[in-house]
Amino acid sequence: MQLAINYSKPLAVLVETEQVHIDLFKCPAWPDLVTKALNVRPAYVHFPLRVGAGRGEVMDTETKQPIQWDKIEKLLTQTKTPLVNVHLLQEATSFPQIPRESDDPAHIEMLIEAFLRDLDVVIRRFGRDMVIAENIHHGYGQNMAPSIFPEVICRVVEEAGCGFLLDISHARLAAQHLQVDAKTYINALPVQHIREIHLTGMQYFTGKWVERMEKAGVDTAVYQPYIGKFMDHLPMIEADWAFLDWAIRQIQSGVWREPWVLGFEVGGVGFPWEVIADKQILLEQAPRLYAAVQKTALNFET
Repeated sequence: MQLAINYSKPLAVLVETEQVHIDLFKCPAWPDLVTKALNVRPAYVHFPLRVGAGRGEVMDTETKQPIQWDKIEKLLTQTKTPLVNVHLLQEATSFPQIPRESDDPAHIEMLIEAFLRDLDVVIRRFGRDMVIAENIHHGYGQNMAPSIFPEVICRVVEEAGCGFLLDISHARLAAQHLQVDAKTYINALPVQHIREIHLTGMQYFTGKWVERMEKAGVDTAVYQPYIGKFMDHLPMIEADWAFLDWAIRQIQSGVWREPWVLGFEVGGVGFPWEVIADKQILLEQAPRLYAAVQKTALNFET
Protein backbone atom coordinates (compact mmCIF):
# COMPACT_ATOMS: atom_id res chain seq x y z
CA MET A 1 0.00 0.00 0.00
CA GLN A 2 1.25 3.44 -0.96
CA LEU A 3 0.46 6.86 0.49
CA ALA A 4 -1.00 9.63 -1.66
CA ILE A 5 -2.05 13.10 -0.52
CA ASN A 6 -4.09 15.70 -2.39
CA TYR A 7 -1.79 17.84 -4.50
CA SER A 8 -1.37 21.39 -3.25
CA LYS A 9 1.28 24.05 -3.65
CA PRO A 10 2.40 23.81 0.00
CA LEU A 11 2.64 20.03 -0.21
CA ALA A 12 4.61 20.20 -3.47
CA VAL A 13 7.18 22.46 -1.78
CA LEU A 14 7.46 20.18 1.25
CA VAL A 15 7.92 17.12 -0.95
CA GLU A 16 10.39 18.78 -3.30
CA THR A 17 12.52 19.97 -0.37
CA GLU A 18 12.28 16.51 1.23
CA GLN A 19 10.62 17.80 4.39
CA VAL A 20 7.88 15.19 4.00
CA HIS A 21 7.71 11.90 2.12
CA ILE A 22 4.80 10.56 0.08
CA ASP A 23 4.62 7.97 -2.65
CA LEU A 24 2.51 10.00 -5.07
CA PHE A 25 0.13 12.93 -5.38
CA LYS A 26 -3.63 12.45 -5.65
CA CYS A 27 -4.95 14.84 -8.29
CA PRO A 28 -8.31 15.89 -9.69
CA ALA A 29 -8.84 15.40 -13.42
CA TRP A 30 -7.30 18.76 -14.30
CA PRO A 31 -4.64 18.30 -17.01
CA ASP A 32 -2.58 21.40 -16.16
CA LEU A 33 -2.46 20.55 -12.46
CA VAL A 34 -1.56 16.94 -13.21
CA THR A 35 1.39 18.14 -15.29
CA LYS A 36 2.60 20.32 -12.38
CA ALA A 37 2.32 17.41 -9.96
CA LEU A 38 4.21 15.02 -12.24
CA ASN A 39 7.11 17.46 -12.35
CA VAL A 40 7.61 16.81 -8.63
CA ARG A 41 6.44 13.25 -7.93
CA PRO A 42 4.41 10.48 -9.55
CA ALA A 43 0.68 11.20 -9.43
CA TYR A 44 -2.62 9.47 -9.98
CA VAL A 45 -6.02 10.89 -10.88
CA HIS A 46 -9.29 10.68 -8.98
CA PHE A 47 -12.00 11.08 -11.59
CA PRO A 48 -15.30 13.00 -11.18
CA LEU A 49 -17.45 10.14 -12.45
CA ARG A 50 -20.94 9.69 -10.99
CA VAL A 51 -23.33 6.79 -11.53
CA GLY A 52 -26.76 6.10 -10.11
CA ALA A 53 -29.45 8.13 -11.87
CA GLY A 54 -30.22 5.06 -13.96
CA ARG A 55 -30.21 6.71 -17.39
CA GLY A 56 -27.44 4.52 -18.74
CA GLU A 57 -24.91 7.35 -18.68
CA VAL A 58 -22.02 8.57 -16.54
CA MET A 59 -22.02 12.15 -15.32
CA ASP A 60 -19.17 14.52 -14.49
CA THR A 61 -19.64 15.75 -10.90
CA GLU A 62 -17.77 18.97 -11.71
CA THR A 63 -19.39 20.03 -15.00
CA LYS A 64 -22.74 18.26 -14.38
CA GLN A 65 -22.49 17.04 -17.98
CA PRO A 66 -21.87 13.58 -19.52
CA ILE A 67 -18.26 12.46 -19.21
CA GLN A 68 -15.71 13.26 -21.92
CA TRP A 69 -14.07 9.86 -22.24
CA ASP A 70 -11.13 11.07 -24.32
CA LYS A 71 -10.07 13.34 -21.44
CA ILE A 72 -10.27 10.43 -18.99
CA GLU A 73 -8.24 8.14 -21.24
CA LYS A 74 -5.51 10.74 -21.82
CA LEU A 75 -5.07 11.25 -18.09
CA LEU A 76 -4.97 7.51 -17.46
CA THR A 77 -2.14 7.19 -19.96
CA GLN A 78 -0.27 10.27 -18.76
CA THR A 79 -0.27 9.27 -15.08
CA LYS A 80 -0.46 5.47 -15.35
CA THR A 81 -3.44 5.60 -12.97
CA PRO A 82 -4.30 1.90 -12.54
CA LEU A 83 -8.03 2.17 -11.77
CA VAL A 84 -11.06 4.17 -12.89
CA ASN A 85 -13.20 5.30 -9.97
CA VAL A 86 -16.92 6.07 -9.99
CA HIS A 87 -19.02 7.59 -7.21
CA LEU A 88 -22.16 5.69 -6.20
CA LEU A 89 -24.31 8.81 -5.93
CA GLN A 90 -28.10 8.91 -6.10
CA GLU A 91 -29.57 12.36 -5.54
CA ALA A 92 -33.15 12.45 -4.27
CA THR A 93 -34.11 14.74 -7.17
CA SER A 94 -33.41 11.87 -9.59
CA PHE A 95 -36.06 9.68 -7.92
CA PRO A 96 -39.11 11.83 -7.12
CA GLN A 97 -41.30 8.70 -7.09
CA ILE A 98 -39.33 7.18 -4.16
CA PRO A 99 -39.33 8.63 -0.61
CA ARG A 100 -35.76 9.61 0.26
CA GLU A 101 -35.70 7.48 3.44
CA SER A 102 -37.58 4.51 1.96
CA ASP A 103 -36.66 0.99 3.00
CA ASP A 104 -39.26 -0.63 0.74
CA PRO A 105 -37.63 -3.69 -0.94
CA ALA A 106 -39.18 -2.74 -4.29
CA HIS A 107 -37.66 0.73 -4.10
CA ILE A 108 -34.30 -0.69 -3.12
CA GLU A 109 -34.33 -2.99 -6.15
CA MET A 110 -35.08 -0.01 -8.40
CA LEU A 111 -32.11 1.89 -6.99
CA ILE A 112 -29.75 -1.08 -7.33
CA GLU A 113 -30.83 -1.54 -10.95
CA ALA A 114 -30.20 2.16 -11.60
CA PHE A 115 -26.67 1.88 -10.20
CA LEU A 116 -25.92 -1.21 -12.28
CA ARG A 117 -27.34 0.30 -15.48
CA ASP A 118 -24.99 3.28 -15.27
CA LEU A 119 -22.02 1.34 -13.93
CA ASP A 120 -22.24 -1.02 -16.90
CA VAL A 121 -21.27 1.87 -19.19
CA VAL A 122 -17.91 2.25 -17.43
CA ILE A 123 -17.31 -1.49 -17.15
CA ARG A 124 -17.93 -2.06 -20.87
CA ARG A 125 -15.39 0.63 -21.66
CA PHE A 126 -12.59 -0.33 -19.25
CA GLY A 127 -13.34 -3.84 -17.98
CA ARG A 128 -14.45 -5.02 -14.54
CA ASP A 129 -10.91 -5.31 -13.14
CA MET A 130 -10.16 -1.65 -13.82
CA VAL A 131 -13.31 -0.12 -12.29
CA ILE A 132 -13.83 0.74 -8.62
CA ALA A 133 -17.03 2.04 -7.03
CA GLU A 134 -16.83 4.51 -4.14
CA ASN A 135 -19.30 4.72 -1.25
CA ILE A 136 -20.88 8.13 -0.66
CA HIS A 137 -22.66 9.56 2.38
CA HIS A 138 -26.18 11.01 2.67
CA GLY A 139 -25.17 14.42 1.33
CA TYR A 140 -26.71 16.19 4.33
CA GLY A 141 -30.16 15.22 3.14
CA GLN A 142 -29.66 15.48 -0.63
CA ASN A 143 -29.11 11.79 -1.43
CA MET A 144 -31.30 8.68 -1.29
CA ALA A 145 -30.88 6.92 2.05
CA PRO A 146 -31.00 3.38 0.55
CA SER A 147 -27.95 4.23 -1.58
CA ILE A 148 -25.82 4.21 1.58
CA PHE A 149 -27.21 0.94 2.96
CA PRO A 150 -24.31 -1.58 3.19
CA GLU A 151 -26.42 -4.29 1.58
CA VAL A 152 -27.09 -2.05 -1.42
CA ILE A 153 -23.40 -1.20 -1.90
CA CYS A 154 -22.46 -4.89 -1.55
CA ARG A 155 -25.06 -5.93 -4.13
CA VAL A 156 -23.88 -3.32 -6.60
CA VAL A 157 -20.18 -4.17 -6.27
CA GLU A 158 -20.71 -7.92 -6.32
CA GLU A 159 -23.21 -7.99 -9.19
CA ALA A 160 -21.16 -5.56 -11.26
CA GLY A 161 -18.00 -7.55 -10.53
CA CYS A 162 -15.96 -4.40 -9.97
CA GLY A 163 -13.69 -3.30 -7.14
CA PHE A 164 -14.51 -1.17 -4.13
CA LEU A 165 -13.11 2.21 -3.14
CA LEU A 166 -13.66 2.52 0.61
CA ASP A 167 -13.98 6.12 1.69
CA ILE A 168 -13.70 5.82 5.45
CA SER A 169 -14.98 9.32 6.16
CA HIS A 170 -17.99 8.88 3.89
CA ALA A 171 -18.74 5.66 5.74
CA ARG A 172 -18.52 7.35 9.12
CA LEU A 173 -20.96 10.05 7.98
CA ALA A 174 -23.30 7.43 6.54
CA ALA A 175 -23.22 5.44 9.78
CA GLN A 176 -24.02 8.60 11.75
CA HIS A 177 -27.03 9.25 9.51
CA LEU A 178 -28.26 5.65 9.88
CA GLN A 179 -27.56 5.76 13.63
CA VAL A 180 -25.36 2.67 13.64
CA ASP A 181 -21.83 1.99 14.85
CA ALA A 182 -19.30 3.19 12.27
CA LYS A 183 -16.97 0.19 12.49
CA THR A 184 -19.86 -2.25 12.23
CA TYR A 185 -21.17 -0.32 9.23
CA ILE A 186 -17.80 -0.36 7.47
CA ASN A 187 -17.27 -4.08 7.98
CA ALA A 188 -20.68 -4.69 6.41
CA LEU A 189 -19.45 -3.02 3.20
CA PRO A 190 -17.70 -5.09 0.48
CA VAL A 191 -14.34 -4.87 2.26
CA GLN A 192 -12.96 -7.99 0.55
CA HIS A 193 -13.26 -6.12 -2.74
CA ILE A 194 -11.28 -3.05 -1.59
CA ARG A 195 -8.79 -1.72 -4.15
CA GLU A 196 -8.31 1.83 -2.80
CA ILE A 197 -9.00 3.67 0.46
CA HIS A 198 -9.66 7.37 1.14
CA LEU A 199 -9.18 8.99 4.52
CA THR A 200 -9.70 12.43 6.07
CA GLY A 201 -10.03 13.98 9.47
CA MET A 202 -13.55 14.71 10.70
CA GLN A 203 -14.67 17.62 12.85
CA TYR A 204 -17.59 19.96 13.35
CA PHE A 205 -17.19 22.93 11.05
CA THR A 206 -17.44 25.67 13.64
CA GLY A 207 -15.26 28.08 15.60
CA LYS A 208 -11.68 28.05 14.31
CA TRP A 209 -12.66 26.77 10.87
CA VAL A 210 -15.13 29.57 10.28
CA GLU A 211 -12.57 32.06 11.59
CA ARG A 212 -9.93 30.63 9.26
CA MET A 213 -12.25 31.03 6.27
CA GLU A 214 -13.07 34.62 7.23
CA LYS A 215 -9.42 35.53 7.76
CA ALA A 216 -8.46 34.09 4.35
CA GLY A 217 -11.21 36.04 2.64
CA VAL A 218 -13.14 33.00 1.43
CA ASP A 219 -16.59 33.90 0.09
CA THR A 220 -19.12 33.08 2.81
CA ALA A 221 -21.29 31.28 0.25
CA VAL A 222 -18.53 28.66 -0.18
CA TYR A 223 -18.60 27.42 3.40
CA GLN A 224 -21.95 28.60 4.77
CA PRO A 225 -23.71 25.25 4.02
CA TYR A 226 -21.20 23.41 6.24
CA ILE A 227 -21.27 25.58 9.35
CA GLY A 228 -22.25 23.50 12.37
CA LYS A 229 -22.08 20.21 10.46
CA PHE A 230 -19.87 17.22 11.18
CA MET A 231 -17.81 17.04 8.01
CA ASP A 232 -14.88 15.37 6.32
CA HIS A 233 -11.89 16.72 4.34
CA LEU A 234 -10.41 18.25 7.48
CA PRO A 235 -7.06 17.55 9.21
CA MET A 236 -6.78 14.58 11.52
CA ILE A 237 -7.47 14.78 15.25
CA GLU A 238 -6.79 12.03 17.78
CA ALA A 239 -10.13 10.29 17.18
CA ASP A 240 -9.23 10.04 13.48
CA TRP A 241 -5.77 8.63 14.19
CA ALA A 242 -7.39 5.96 16.36
CA PHE A 243 -9.74 5.11 13.51
CA LEU A 244 -6.78 4.84 11.13
CA ASP A 245 -5.01 2.47 13.52
CA TRP A 246 -8.11 0.28 13.52
CA ALA A 247 -8.23 0.35 9.72
CA ILE A 248 -4.57 -0.70 9.49
CA ARG A 249 -5.32 -3.64 11.79
CA GLN A 250 -8.25 -4.66 9.58
CA ILE A 251 -5.88 -4.83 6.60
CA GLN A 252 -3.13 -6.63 8.49
CA SER A 253 -5.56 -9.27 9.78
CA GLY A 254 -7.01 -9.90 6.31
CA VAL A 255 -10.52 -8.70 7.19
CA TRP A 256 -10.07 -6.08 4.48
CA ARG A 257 -8.32 -6.59 1.19
CA GLU A 258 -5.16 -4.49 1.04
CA PRO A 259 -5.54 -1.49 -1.30
CA TRP A 260 -2.94 -0.27 -3.74
CA VAL A 261 -3.10 3.24 -2.22
CA LEU A 262 -4.35 5.15 0.80
CA GLY A 263 -5.40 8.61 -0.34
CA PHE A 264 -5.38 11.38 2.28
CA GLU A 265 -7.96 13.85 0.99
CA VAL A 266 -6.89 16.98 2.82
CA GLY A 267 -5.70 20.17 1.20
CA GLY A 268 -5.83 20.92 -2.48
CA VAL A 269 -5.96 23.79 -4.92
CA GLY A 270 -8.39 26.70 -4.59
CA PHE A 271 -10.76 27.80 -1.82
CA PRO A 272 -11.54 26.44 0.68
CA TRP A 273 -9.15 23.46 0.43
CA GLU A 274 -5.85 25.34 0.42
CA VAL A 275 -7.04 27.24 3.50
CA ILE A 276 -8.01 24.09 5.40
CA ALA A 277 -4.61 22.37 5.15
CA ASP A 278 -1.71 24.81 5.23
CA LYS A 279 2.01 24.04 5.26
CA GLN A 280 2.20 23.55 9.03
CA ILE A 281 -0.67 21.05 9.12
CA LEU A 282 0.86 19.05 6.28
CA LEU A 283 4.27 19.16 7.93
CA GLU A 284 2.77 17.69 11.10
CA GLN A 285 0.41 15.11 9.61
CA ALA A 286 2.10 13.76 6.47
CA PRO A 287 5.00 12.06 8.34
CA ARG A 288 2.61 10.39 10.78
CA LEU A 289 0.50 9.11 7.90
CA TYR A 290 3.55 7.85 6.05
CA ALA A 291 4.67 5.93 9.16
CA ALA A 292 1.20 4.41 9.56
CA VAL A 293 1.18 3.19 5.97
CA GLN A 294 4.56 1.53 6.49
CA LYS A 295 2.90 -0.79 9.01
CA THR A 296 1.23 -2.64 6.17
CA ALA A 297 2.89 -5.00 3.71
CA LEU A 298 5.06 -3.05 1.26
CA ASN A 299 5.00 -5.51 -1.62
CA PHE A 300 1.37 -5.01 -2.67
CA GLU A 301 0.71 -5.32 -6.39
CA THR A 302 -2.36 -3.78 -8.05
